[in-house]
Amino acid sequence: MLPTRYASFIKRFIAHLVDVFLANLLTGLLVIPVALSFLSGGILTRFIFDWEGIESWCDPEVFLYDILKVVPHPIILMWITVFILLYWLYFAIFESSPRQATPGKMMLGIFVTDIYGRRISFLRALGRTLGKVLSKAFCYLGYILALFTDRSQALHDLLANTLVLEPDYSPAPPMVSHPPTGTAGRPAPAGGIESGSVEQGQAGEKPE
Repeated sequence: MLPTRYASFIKRFIAHLVDVFLANLLTGLLVIPVALSFLSGGILTRFIFDWEGIESWCDPEVFLYDILKVVPHPIILMWITVFILLYWLYFAIFESSPRQATPGKMMLGIFVTDIYGRRISFLRALGRTLGKVLSKAFCYLGYILALFTDRSQALHDLLANTLVLEPDYSPAPPMVSHPPTGTAGRPAPAGGIESGSVEQGQAGEKPE
């Protein structure tokens, strides 16, 4: 099993953007068919066949204003509500799964563990996702905190006692003449989690 290290801030940021996009995509797949079933052809006529006003599409403020005039407010509220629920479940289900990672994290090769390198429970994953509300407050200062903590933990990681790790492909240290001592029950040190100390998954811990 490969040793690990703490995931870089850049990888975490890119993975988050991918996951937010996917959560919005899932929201659209659920909300748009329902919304269209309640709307007349007016919205389709305006935004697909109204070529005279197409130049206004290049102005985000005008475009948003036109959408708010055409789309009923209950549909906008429904989109926000569905997105919040999907966002919460999306992160909790994937990060507590055997892969321990959302699709965005899988793409970047990073994953979530507890401070001992073990897979987190669904309830802890729910709490970690809820903690992201605080991390996003005040211009994402909670996320930026990961740049300054010893184990690259954002605010929601500190609240949930979790780590975000990635495989460490750096050269292995020289062999020693005596077997390494066990690390079970101790938090991961600043360098990540080494191979061979704990087992991956629910039953064991990741190497520290």
